[in-house]
Amino acid sequence: MTWDLRALLAGIISDPSDDVARLVYADCLEEHGNAARAAFIRLQIEAERLHPVSKERAELDRRVEAMLEANWAEWWAEVCAAI
Repeated sequence: MTWDLRALLAGIISDPSDDVARLVYADCLEEHGNAARAAFIRLQIEAERLHPVSKERAELDRRVEAMLEANWAEWWAEVCAAI
């Protein structure tokens, strides 16, 4: 993980509710060739902005869960290494 990704991730860890930091991190991930994880973060944010019991939210939550299930080990390892 590059220093810029580590710095952005540290900022997110210190304030997970900062959507701007999460979106900047997603952009940086995409620039570094990790488009799937960037899409995952963007979908999370989009879902969080919808009503909790809407059909749109349920569909986005399903997509987020599928992406996490397929990639959690790799993504979690990066988080653990950063902290």
